[in-house]
Amino acid sequence: MADKGEKPIIHTLRDALLHFAVKSKKLASPLLEPFGRASEPATVDDDELTALRSKLLRIRATLRDAESLSVTDRSVQLWLAELGDLEHRAEDVLEELEYESRRSAQLEELKLDLLRAAKTGKRRREVGLLFAAAPGRRLRRKIDGIWARYEEVASDRRKLRLRPGDGAPRPAASALVPSSAQPRGCGGLHGRERDAERVAALVRAPPDNGRGYAVVPIVGMAGVGKTALVQCVCNMADVRSHFHMTFWIWVSQEFDVVGVTRKIVEAITRSRPDCDELSTLHELIVEHLAGKRCLIVLDDVWDDNPSHWDCITAPLSCCAAGSTVIVTTRSKKVAKMVNPKVYHLKCLSDDDCWLVCRRRALPNSNTNIKQELVEIGKQISKKCGGLPLAGEAAGSALSNSISWEHWKEVLENGLWAGSEAKNLVLPVLKVSYDHLSSPLKRCFAFCSLFPKGFVFDKDVLVQLWTAQGFVDAEGDCSPEVIANGYFKGLVSRCFFHPSPAQCIGEGKFVMHDLYQELAQFVSGNECKMIQHPYSMKIDESPRHLSFVDEESYSVEEMHLNAFRGHHDLRTFLFIARTEQNQEKMTFRTKIPSELITDFECLRALDLSNTNIMELPKSIGSLIHLRYLALDNTTIKTLPDSICALFHLETIKLNNCSSLTQLPQGIKLLLNLRCLEIPHSNIQMPSGIGELTRLQRLPFFAIGNEPAGCGIEELNELVNLRGHLHITGLNNLDGAKAATANLWNKLGIQKLTLEWSELTNFNKPLCDPQGNAVGGISDRQGPGFSAAKDQVLKCLKPHSDLEELSIKHYNGSFSPTWSGWLPLDSWAQILW
Repeated sequence: MADKGEKPIIHTLRDALLHFAVKSKKLASPLLEPFGRASEPATVDDDELTALRSKLLRIRATLRDAESLSVTDRSVQLWLAELGDLEHRAEDVLEELEYESRRSAQLEELKLDLLRAAKTGKRRREVGLLFAAAPGRRLRRKIDGIWARYEEVASDRRKLRLRPGDGAPRPAASALVPSSAQPRGCGGLHGRERDAERVAALVRAPPDNGRGYAVVPIVGMAGVGKTALVQCVCNMADVRSHFHMTFWIWVSQEFDVVGVTRKIVEAITRSRPDCDELSTLHELIVEHLAGKRCLIVLDDVWDDNPSHWDCITAPLSCCAAGSTVIVTTRSKKVAKMVNPKVYHLKCLSDDDCWLVCRRRALPNSNTNIKQELVEIGKQISKKCGGLPLAGEAAGSALSNSISWEHWKEVLENGLWAGSEAKNLVLPVLKVSYDHLSSPLKRCFAFCSLFPKGFVFDKDVLVQLWTAQGFVDAEGDCSPEVIANGYFKGLVSRCFFHPSPAQCIGEGKFVMHDLYQELAQFVSGNECKMIQHPYSMKIDESPRHLSFVDEESYSVEEMHLNAFRGHHDLRTFLFIARTEQNQEKMTFRTKIPSELITDFECLRALDLSNTNIMELPKSIGSLIHLRYLALDNTTIKTLPDSICALFHLETIKLNNCSSLTQLPQGIKLLLNLRCLEIPHSNIQMPSGIGELTRLQRLPFFAIGNEPAGCGIEELNELVNLRGHLHITGLNNLDGAKAATANLWNKLGIQKLTLEWSELTNFNKPLCDPQGNAVGGISDRQGPGFSAAKDQVLKCLKPHSDLEELSIKHYNGSFSPTWSGWLPLDSWAQILW
């Protein structure tokens, strides 16, 4: 295991792997004596540890309460930011304490293995330093600093007014209330003619839900024009003549059954009811609507509680046949709750959006403008992403002057630079954000690290959110299940849409450009995305940082050392601009090796698509690291020190063709949930079966005993899901194969079983000591074929498998035969 090219790592590793002895009051290893008293470990007794945890809980509770309040005072906002910083520091210290309490016991076996493999006295000394307790005075200073800062911040707590009864709940945005008493017509509603015709037909259609009235849900993102479309439909002559009465109720996010029912009564009677009794309100509705064909619009519905919906609509059964309820909402969940048949209102085309923009910019339709202004206007409207509301805002900004200079300035400054967008578009979009729960707000804001047009991989986002601790525990549910629920919630609220590029694959999503800008707005200084070489200097202190690798930038322009000094970073991502770039990178970006370990609080590190060839051994100092991605790099080995990163949950090594083996101590990463390795020829060490939390393991390569990974190690990996590719089956017999127990891996959807190619069958079989015991000819006899048949029979998977692929197997057994699995259980079998 020793690396002949290793350099001395004394000071780096002393501060690297193992920060501080914790609950025990033992002295540091004698190996640290040459470093003097500074190497003595800090001690933290149980009372202080309990107090620190208690303070962290109180800080979190205060911050979560603040998220539901409207805080406009600048001094209070700064106070909250300082409190958030204190929360992060307390989290880091508690993790360091936890880490040290586990370090000695878990690393002892790896330490002995490395000492046995050490060839020189110098290497043995380095290994000794690697596993010695590191200086503790720094941790002691951190803890003392937290106590002092907490007392300082707590002295100003009255400014925040977050005690019971203090503070004001975040109000609903009044700008969203439509002038719905008199719906406007369709004049100037560009690009919605077909939508208007289709909705009008649905409104007039007879009900098919078993009730006396139809329900037409219309869903779309904020600003797409749902309200304007329905106003247009209500004013169409054939719709007006079809109904006796039309009523419009703006529901809003502050949903209250009695309150909404009162609004319905008020719309019907044109006077405010003088009671709050629900049954009385229902009687009033029945009294006025009985036997009449009515069109009722419930605009901007947020509540997805079915019982609330049933209570609101209960009295509407008195209406005459042919009545209709239109529901507009931003939530797909709400839309499907009221009727599975949902009308999805999509964004406008670029040409229609330009017409919306031009109408507002040039109210006088007879105004002639130069073609060069038309071209600039079309570029500006394209930035609106098909949102009519954004087109209106852009048009307002352009209407101030029809000079080339002014329009060019609007184009270059962007939509958010003008007051029109901030006052019109931002409040509308932000209501969707304000309505999110605290975890979803954090997850959405994190997406500001990615550029416009980026194709999101759902699974990667889930892994990153989990790594950052954005996922709140919910009973026995795994973090991945909860985070997937968060993602579905954002999709349901139209923050994400499935990628239109079918070739990219499942699980790929895109975000509207304006939502991307909203994410950047709400994330503030927490997140920073670097897209241009001239903006490499970072004046703020972000906690999450990304660098977007544009093809037009040369290596000389990428001064990555500008990132140095940001010790509080929790995320550092290199992002390929598009999905295509990720597959065809030329490894231009140079990564200073010392840059990586400068970020001691790092939770997520993505160096994919860079020219990095090796990780520094000092990466073991990143004890908080949970997510490590090295996809599409020429990395050849992983240092042994990576095995001390106990919090690691995800390791991604896709397309790392130069990597040939994994570290022997990888079995120590008991929190590992995802291990994506590059190819089937990689050498996997024994002990993989101890990683019982693994969920994603695309390749499982059976190695030669005793150091190699045996198939029996799959037995304990019952949480595996997705695709599993098993290679090296040619050296197995049926008894060995049966120990994998593939039948109990219920999360596996696709299974690939691969024997060695025929050209490899002349290789000798070996005993556990590596001695040749015989060979296998290319012309296998009946006995060998029968052995392969037995192996395949013993690799029986569960019956709900979606796809089975069998490679280089030339036995006689077929998996479709009776007695193995029923034929109708297979979606696809590939040979």
